[in-house]
This record gives sequence, structure tokens and C-alpha cells, in this order.
Amino acid sequence: MNLSKKFEELIIKQLESFGCSMGVTNLVMYLASAKQGTKASFEMIGQWPQIERLLISIEDDPSLKVSSPNRRWYALQENDILLGVLRVETNLNGGDWPVSLDSRLKALSISLAKCVSIELERQNKNEEISYLKNQVNVIIHQLRNPLAALRTYAKLLIKRLGSDDDSIEIVERMIIEQKQINQYMDSFAQLNSPLQLPLEIGEERLLLPPNLDNKKVITVQSLLRPILERGKANANLDNRDWTEPSLWPDWTLLPLKAKYAVIAEIVANLLENAFKYAKKDSEIGLSITSKGLCIFDDGKKITKNENEKIFQKGYRGSSAKKKDGTGVGLFLARKLARQIGGELRLLENNSIDDGEKLKNLKKKNIFYLELPIEELHA
Repeated sequence: MNLSKKFEELIIKQLESFGCSMGVTNLVMYLASAKQGTKASFEMIGQWPQIERLLISIEDDPSLKVSSPNRRWYALQENDILLGVLRVETNLNGGDWPVSLDSRLKALSISLAKCVSIELERQNKNEEISYLKNQVNVIIHQLRNPLAALRTYAKLLIKRLGSDDDSIEIVERMIIEQKQINQYMDSFAQLNSPLQLPLEIGEERLLLPPNLDNKKVITVQSLLRPILERGKANANLDNRDWTEPSLWPDWTLLPLKAKYAVIAEIVANLLENAFKYAKKDSEIGLSITSKGLCIFDDGKKITKNENEKIFQKGYRGSSAKKKDGTGVGLFLARKLARQIGGELRLLENNSIDDGEKLKNLKKKNIFYLELPIEELHA
């Protein structure tokens, strides 16, 4: 068992904190260890007071094979598993141990057992993480070749199609999607680098890499273009109406600060929900206001009773009961919106606020992503 330095320091502090109490002269902690095919042994890992000598196992210390009234052993146990033992030496006459001392030592042994259990769990988790990272590396390596082959075949197909512009456009969209998958691969590859986890980002956070290249200028328009193209393709496939902006306000064309790239993730979540849960013949789309974005569908109206409930983690609206899903899409979208200083809500009566109504956007369900416009730009 490769113990961490922090764990060893914690054990020493625990033993020191008991100190020279009620006649105790020595405290020694041993960990149980056993290799496959061998009998269990107990390795010494910490003692009080600390002395300059090699830490040896119980089996290698002849003095411990002789019983003594001034010595007791306390099991370090987690459920039915023996993790180690605590050896206690005293200067008490005749081995007369006070009940209060015995109770305190039992409490110490329970505390030490918890420390060992937590350390073992930490080591197991680290091994699992290491294994998963290696597997991710292998998968990324294996995916690179077929992705490159798809791009090659797409280019060959464009040559074969000649002047068939409509078909060529579809193939070119496939190449764009292939590039996006490559970005995902690059993002997965970064998992083997030391991670600095963002504060308050939940485990449901999607791994979207909209701006892996920090030197690349991004705008709201450049973030949304690929998502809208994908939405248009989905709408064509379902034979449903699709609406997207024809005019882009200035605030969507100016360079964005990097942290606002999550706007793409929020919009992708909302559109995915719309395509998944709206009726097949209902219109879906996106429009732009002076302060944000509206993602809408003209399917079955979400009831007023569910306006806020649908943003709760794990909640499934009445229109989603019979369809696949986890109930985290809207929860995550609102969480991300608020983290960048914005807000996400389902509009009532097409009204953004008391002063602005969406007169030309009369749809059943309109999700309004309000953004901190004055803070967006680099």
C-alpha cells in the first residue's frame, strides 16, 4: 500500500494528540497487508513518541510475542474488515487499566480506522481515474483514423458529384461536422493533463469545446452558426418549419470574452430539447432581441404550473414523460446562464418584461436567454 505523505502526517498527529495521557507511554499503529498467496502481516506505519529506528512488522519484533499486562491491542476495523491494529503500552502497575482510558483508546482506534478507510478509498479512486484516462487515450487514438477516412471519402464524393450543388452542400456540411468531432477529440485528449475543475460546475456539464484555440476570435454569431446549421438539417429531415435570424445585431458580431463561449452550450441544450419533445409538425427556431436570444417551438404549450418546475434537476415535464431523457438539460442551461451573469426563463404571454413584447413571435413555448450585453465583449 503506497501511503500518501498527508495520510502518514495525519496518523502521527492523531497519535500525538492522545499524548502522554493516563499512563500511556507508547502508541504504535500497524496496517494489515497481505499479498496473494501469502498470510496477512501487520506493517508499522506510525508511533508516538517518534524515535529514530526502523519501522518493523509485528512478526519481526520478538518482544511482541511475549504477553504483558502493560500492553493492549485495539483493532482498527471497518464493518467486518480488519484494517490494522493499535498497540498501546503503559506504565500502569499490574495492568490495572482505567475504564476511561480504555474508552478513549477505543475512540482513537475508531478514528484511525476511518482515516485508513478514507485513504484506501482515495487510492482506489486514483487507480480508477488512471485506468479511465488510459482508456480515453486508446479510444481517441482509434477514432482518429476513421475520422480522417470520412473526411477523405467526403472530398472524393464532392469530386464525383460534379455540378450537383445541392448534394455538394450536404457533403460539405458533413465535413464541417467531422471537424467538430475532431474538436471533441482534442478536448478529450486534454483529460490526461492536470485538471483545474471550474467552481460550481455540476457533473452534468457537457464537454463542448467551442474555442479550444485561445487565439481564435469568437462571436455570438460564430458560436451559433454550426448549431443553427445542425438545427436546419434536423428540421429538413423531420419536414418541419425552421426559423433562424436573417439579421444579426451588432452585439452578436463583436468579439466575445472566452468565458461566454458557454452560450453555445446553452442554446444547443435548448434546441435539443425542442427537437426531442415538440410535436413532429411544430415549428422550431431561434430569434435575437436587443438583450438576448429566444429559442422557441410551436408544439404543445408547457403548462403554467410547470413553468418553473421544468428547471429543476431531474424533473420531466408532461410532454417528456414517454420519451428518453434525464431531466438535466434545462437545469444545466439555467445554471450556466446564471454563472455568466445572465438568466434563462420560459416567457409568459410573449412578454420579456413590462416594456418589451415579442409582437412578431407568437409561439407556444419561448425560452428567453437574457445576456449581460455590456459585459460580453473582449
